[in-house]
Amino acid sequence: MKRPTFARTRPAPRQRGSMAVETALALPILLGVGLIGSDMHRIGLERTRLENTAGSVAINLAAQRTLTAPGLDALIDTTLKGHAEHQQVIVLHVLQSGRIEWALQRGDAEDLCEPASDGANYTGTLPEDPPDDEGGTGSDDGSRLSLIVVQACRDTSNVLLSGGLVLPRVLEAVGVFRTTSMTITLDEELQEQSRASGLAYTES
Repeated sequence: MKRPTFARTRPAPRQRGSMAVETALALPILLGVGLIGSDMHRIGLERTRLENTAGSVAINLAAQRTLTAPGLDALIDTTLKGHAEHQQVIVLHVLQSGRIEWALQRGDAEDLCEPASDGANYTGTLPEDPPDDEGGTGSDDGSRLSLIVVQACRDTSNVLLSGGLVLPRVLEAVGVFRTTSMTITLDEELQEQSRASGLAYTES
């Protein structure tokens, strides 16, 4: 007995045309989704690198008892890894009370970070409560610990995106670590730089 045969049906010309149109319409959408995904990945990498910069500088400086200009420069150069041209790093040594003992700036870019300082005190939020005795002045303000606060900022003008996403002009990350020693002594060069910054407390 012969098996029944069935004629193969071919898509009608109209069906083939409809499929071609749908494919043509879907391709730009898929391409756009791919570009946006690529942009989001690039932005994520930049944010992660900036957060790593702030955290790495903060944790390394928090372990120091003394700090020299060559030592700080070597740390910053290693951490920025050739990206200094588009970055600014502000380092603050902040007492528990919020008073800024010294402030230093590094990186080749300027005016990227908005310093969290009123010229003497830290204006951001610290992870430690202020001391119970806040009436102290001068060398003793009641603080029993100190912290290193690092603001790392990056100019995004050279970050090329192709999916239509818009970056803010500046990306910023903050790293905060409690210091091993209450006092971190600067060499003469860094002391002068701190005074010139106008961000740290000075006794009148």
